[in-house]
Amino acid sequence: MKEGFHVIDSDLHVIETGEIYEKYLHDKYRDKMPRYLGWSPTNFPHWDVQGQMIPPWARSADVVGPQQYLDAPTEHMYKPVRERGYDASSTLQAMDAEGIDVGVIYRTFAHMVVSIDDLEPAYAAAYCAAFNDWLADYCHTNSKRLKPSAIVSLHDPELAAAEARRAVEKQGHVGVVLLPMPIKDRYVNSPECDVLWKEITRLNVPLAFHGTSGGASKDYVTNRFRGKPNFRTQNHASAFPLELMLAMSAMLVGGVLERFPNLRVAFLEGNCGWLPWWLHRLDDQWKKYGGGESIKLSARPSEYFQRQCFIGTDVDEELLKVVVDEIGDDNIVMSVDYPHADGPFPNGVKTFLDLPGVSRESKRKIMWDNCLRLYGFAEERVLVTD
Repeated sequence: MKEGFHVIDSDLHVIETGEIYEKYLHDKYRDKMPRYLGWSPTNFPHWDVQGQMIPPWARSADVVGPQQYLDAPTEHMYKPVRERGYDASSTLQAMDAEGIDVGVIYRTFAHMVVSIDDLEPAYAAAYCAAFNDWLADYCHTNSKRLKPSAIVSLHDPELAAAEARRAVEKQGHVGVVLLPMPIKDRYVNSPECDVLWKEITRLNVPLAFHGTSGGASKDYVTNRFRGKPNFRTQNHASAFPLELMLAMSAMLVGGVLERFPNLRVAFLEGNCGWLPWWLHRLDDQWKKYGGGESIKLSARPSEYFQRQCFIGTDVDEELLKVVVDEIGDDNIVMSVDYPHADGPFPNGVKTFLDLPGVSRESKRKIMWDNCLRLYGFAEERVLVTD
């Protein structure tokens, strides 16, 4: 709790370690086990995944300098946490410092591992399962406050659906997380993905799109910046919002939410300031072209968003007031983005409460009520008592 407000963080993060695959990967797939390479010069863990370095820029000189510049001011805070392996106890201590009651826990690097287009589908599914089992154990440290969210990949949607089912029903995951970019030309509005959306709907957990700056897929929005000047700034600035915008279009205009009206969808960690313009643009273009499209929609794209979708705001996002004014405060959730160094930890929640132009009532909804609805949490079951 912070200043009298209960707080759910929609997507706190772990920093993965080598033991995920070494300890949790099924024996059948250990012949191609991701090989942990330790900490890279960019101050991140990295892996060799079937000959592909993950993150792809882990040793790139054009990332080392900018990352060191970002990390330097908070190194005194994060070095002790890093030495502890970013364990669950340190996350709980960070939540206490911020005033966060409950954190829904997301991956950082495990989705990068399965962003490689040419992975055999069974191996991609096995890599996801290893992370999901590791994360479930991580969250068992305090299952009242730490809620795991499972990853899947689109290498094989049927395998993804099976892993979503296993993770939610057997391991207690509260959401299913997907990268927003295509995998080997398969995108989220491809018909073969319907088996996954059907299963997530049946499980009554949300589908969350969450980008990454370390994608290895060929059809990745920041590939055009690789090897060009000032890569890291452009990579990080564009990867998260642009991939979310395109995935949102595929879900809304591509007809997915028309077919699955009970599917809850979140678009996280890509800012929200662009949302009013993007919904207006999609509505405008559908009005002009939609009558001639092969798949018909029974509502405007913006209406599907209002009915079924949520978007994440950063705690320091000054354009939030514009979004609230334009679309309201019912579809927005919040994260302090711990333990990533570009977030304002340990003052994230305070930063959010101090944002100008947004009412305290709207902030209360964004920090608590909306996240309850997104994840389907019953308030009495997630309230933390001493």
